Amino acid sequence: MSFDLSEFLTEGLINSINNGLIPSDLATVYAGNYLVKSLITQTQVTQVSDAITAYKAAQVASATSEASEAPATSATPATSTVDNNSVQ
Repeated sequence: MSFDLSEFLTEGLINSINNGLIPSDLATVYAGNYLVKSLITQTQVTQVSDAITAYKAAQVASATSEASEAPATSATPATSTVDNNSVQ
């Protein structure tokens, strides 16, 4: 059994993104650094990028779902109607 560093790094980045351990921007930087150092391939960078895209889409879908499930309120915020110029 041999250890595959490129697979380890790629899976580590993807798992870290999916678990919210590192921001997607930082994962992109790491993937780029690993690519420049020939520790991962362009295909693996694409896998990380696809994982970031999927994670962001899931976050948006979750936020949208939570917003649609929130109870509707009839209260509206009060607005100021005072004309400060008329106060003497």
